[in-house]
Amino acid sequence: MLNVSITPHREFLPADTPDQRLFMMLKLRPTKEATQTRPSTTFVFLIDTSGSMYEVVMGNPQPTGKTYVQDGRTYNQAIGGTTKIEIVIESLHALVKSGRLTQTDRIALVQFDDKTSTIIGLTPATQVSQLDAAIDRLSDFSGGTCLGKGMKQALDLLSDRAMTSRRVFIFTDGETVDEDDCQDLAQEFANNGISITALGVGEYNEDLLVHLSNTTAGQCRHVVAGTAIGNAVSIADLPNVLIADYQQAQNEVINNLAMEVKTVKGVELVRATRVYPDLAEFSLTQSPYPIGAVTGGDESVFILEFSVDSRATSRMRIAQVGLTYDIPGLNRRGELPLQNVVVQFVQGQGASAQVDPEVMGYVQQRNISKLVDDATKIASSNPAQAEKLLETARRITVQIDNKAMLESLDRGIDELRKTRNISAGTGKTIKIGSRGKTVKMGDDPNDEFSDENIRKLTGT
Repeated sequence: MLNVSITPHREFLPADTPDQRLFMMLKLRPTKEATQTRPSTTFVFLIDTSGSMYEVVMGNPQPTGKTYVQDGRTYNQAIGGTTKIEIVIESLHALVKSGRLTQTDRIALVQFDDKTSTIIGLTPATQVSQLDAAIDRLSDFSGGTCLGKGMKQALDLLSDRAMTSRRVFIFTDGETVDEDDCQDLAQEFANNGISITALGVGEYNEDLLVHLSNTTAGQCRHVVAGTAIGNAVSIADLPNVLIADYQQAQNEVINNLAMEVKTVKGVELVRATRVYPDLAEFSLTQSPYPIGAVTGGDESVFILEFSVDSRATSRMRIAQVGLTYDIPGLNRRGELPLQNVVVQFVQGQGASAQVDPEVMGYVQQRNISKLVDDATKIASSNPAQAEKLLETARRITVQIDNKAMLESLDRGIDELRKTRNISAGTGKTIKIGSRGKTVKMGDDPNDEFSDENIRKLTGT
């Protein structure tokens, strides 16, 4: 059901060298039999209904000259235009009326502000009138922002569902007051094989949304009111985003993937990252590690980073990797028994110098998000160093030809040069943009990696 290949970045490592790195590429592609199936989908839309969701973000609003206070914030009153919550409502209506959903697809709608409620439980997507009525009720609520309560209700709705593509779609525009609860719940989502697609607009906590999507092998997107650049999403395009997400879930013919990694003494798994078709950094706190789903007709690529202690000259197994997964379209479970990761340790650096360019290309893409995170953290205190970090990220991005990511980075570099800082909005654009769509790497032997760069990446 699943074709698997395992490729280390080097077939040879230098012996007697402490604390070096081995990068292992795990490439997964569904078989033809699995690809021809279609899973049912089970979505919970978890929608922020706090007072700030009534802010006008589209159209031509006319100010009235009056102000009002909602949830502790002061807003200028306007008439006309379209609010955030109205766009969400329109987008959900467009999805259920798109004709792309079937009787086997299920939708639930949960709202949260400082309270939460399930507006409609899991309902066949073809029951359009019932879903439309529930969607219209989103405008009946207002309050603060307490995402954790909504996540708990979503988890209760989905945790007992099996052999289906399960996803929670979060839309929020504010910082929640229960961040710790959200982080704890994210691990429960992951353990149950439920991914989170998190969309944030306005003054949301991007680090929290990235954590939720990473932990659950989901996705995170930055939504903007105006024209989107790079990997950002225009709020006007939200209906198309929802439909595209549903289509992706319908194509996830392998899901509920869990990875078991066993290492020998002196070897440790230190990072696990999905690097294609987009980026997700997985938590290594609990084994087996949930790593998401694989779509039919394409592959998913992961990079496992091992820390390897000093070894004598020999050929040896340093780790074993195994998988379990669901094929919901066939109502079956699958398994990849533990596979050996074997490395030859040799004397000197000569034989160990050759690297696999495809693996290293994915390692480079993984490193971009770390460079961006570091740059945004120090931009206000050390803009010169932040600019160097973004320029390094830009050089890697040019090398791998990721145009969407390049557009986001150019915005950040330009702003940093002009203002000696990075604004909150631009920071969100480049941080979340660096985790967006990645580029499929080839194995072109002409791909260039400098000796200095390889030493930094591998620890040798």
